[in-house]
Amino acid sequence: MSHVHSLDRKSVFLVFTFFFLLNVLSSGGHLDWWDGTEAFLVTESMVLEKTAKLDPTVPSVKDLGFYVNYTVYASKSIQSGNNTNPSSVMLEPVYTVRSLLLSAFGVPFYYLGYILHFSPVTTIGLLFNSLIISLIAVSLYCITIEVYGSKKVAFILSLIFSVCSFIWPYNSTFWVQPLQALTLALSTYFLLKTRHYDKAFLCHYAILNGRKGKFFFSALAGLFLGLAVFAHPTSLIFLPVFLLFSFFHIMRHDIRNFILLVTVLAAALLSAGIINYLRFGSFTEFGYGYFSTLATHNGWSGLLGLLISPGAGLIFFFPLAALLPLGARYMYYENKALFLLCAYIILSNWIYVGTLSFGSEPISWSGGVAWGPRYLIPVLPFMMIILGEIIRRANKKRHLLRNTVIALCIVGFYINLSGILIWFQYGLMYGWQVEGLATYPNSLDIITWYPMYSPILLHTKALMDDYVSSVDPVQYANTSWYWAGYGNAPCSVDLYIYCNNGSVMLLIMSILAIVLVVASIRIGIIQYSKSKTALSRNAIVKTLRMVSFKAHSP
Repeated sequence: MSHVHSLDRKSVFLVFTFFFLLNVLSSGGHLDWWDGTEAFLVTESMVLEKTAKLDPTVPSVKDLGFYVNYTVYASKSIQSGNNTNPSSVMLEPVYTVRSLLLSAFGVPFYYLGYILHFSPVTTIGLLFNSLIISLIAVSLYCITIEVYGSKKVAFILSLIFSVCSFIWPYNSTFWVQPLQALTLALSTYFLLKTRHYDKAFLCHYAILNGRKGKFFFSALAGLFLGLAVFAHPTSLIFLPVFLLFSFFHIMRHDIRNFILLVTVLAAALLSAGIINYLRFGSFTEFGYGYFSTLATHNGWSGLLGLLISPGAGLIFFFPLAALLPLGARYMYYENKALFLLCAYIILSNWIYVGTLSFGSEPISWSGGVAWGPRYLIPVLPFMMIILGEIIRRANKKRHLLRNTVIALCIVGFYINLSGILIWFQYGLMYGWQVEGLATYPNSLDIITWYPMYSPILLHTKALMDDYVSSVDPVQYANTSWYWAGYGNAPCSVDLYIYCNNGSVMLLIMSILAIVLVVASIRIGIIQYSKSKTALSRNAIVKTLRMVSFKAHSP
């Protein structure tokens, strides 16, 4: 393997390490209040009880004060359709609707916490989605280089994704959407590698040559596409466009790669079907029952709310998304096939999620209680791919476009920094207690649609008032707000390392992250210059050979 290629791997590793440190530093080190806690309890059941069911007797149920009775009741009623009284339900292990893949991936982190004599809750809360989000950022870095051929654009795009979009505060959760986004992004990357396969191409790791390399990447693309369905069944709506993109754009001249991809994907889907059958008695049932039927798609307000609502709208929690139409226009003319893939994934997800209702809006389509439009996270990498055209053009002395991008990124950074410094549950508490929203039965509607009560403003006010330092988790221990103890209160900001190790440790790790950025940039520059020199030398050699050939030709 060449020296240039070795530098590529170092650069990618440093970029990953930087984003991982960034996410760990800014993580609250705790779980989200409900969905992720259920997924964690399944992880603990896998480790301690050797079962894929949520066992209500595992120790963290008591440690977290979690209302497991409702989980058992809800799981049984969804799967059986029998809505009985929660208090009359017998406590026993149950299969939940939470992603089994997410819980299974959490098992090594649980063991890590156990080995290090560290709380498994904190270990998973601090490290799991910090790792997943960092891997998405690195995947975007590699995809951007494949598509746009620029390490500078790739790093900028990954940085914007990491700290200027609403994905950032999700490093303090155990929700499945980041994992779903990662599997979709990796499938896309390996598809692109199948088309662009070159043993000296950036971000290439396999010691394979020629057709074997393409087979390897085709298999990985199919595998991760199947894992996306394992992560969340909504990934099924993306399969048609991935297959069309693979056949007509990537593998139209190599049908064997396409057959391999389909075979691996089919094997993954068959495995998912078998697991569904073992859990719920049906190959196509993922545990959602009625909530997976078309009958739940009887609303329309979510189509607007996902875009423009102050409490869950895309343009509020990721302002740069306002340039998506312009980026789509540019990309349509530059790379029509990839544009169609990204556009279909974004629009189909928006329509699917935006029409969800089942009588509990806006939670049904916003993914609340959460920061921003949670259900748009799986398609966020594809928005970033389109926005790569904006970043590429802004990098070419287009001052108006560049200044617009910078301004929107600064706004996005502040908005999502407020989501990092104040846990979204504490932001809600501020709205309910200080702003008096608890007196309104539709408080979540108000927070979603009224600009003055947007989580962005609530978090800003909470920071200015130092609200979290006045929160005493003990007083909520046996109430419906028991989850107040999950965060870092009464520490004024939701940063686990700062709250538990002080500002010195935070400063040391921040300096290390900055050093990694500088090292990544230097390696990137060195690699670029050496690659450019190598290409120039090759061109000169080829030219001399042609001249010599012509000189000796009759």
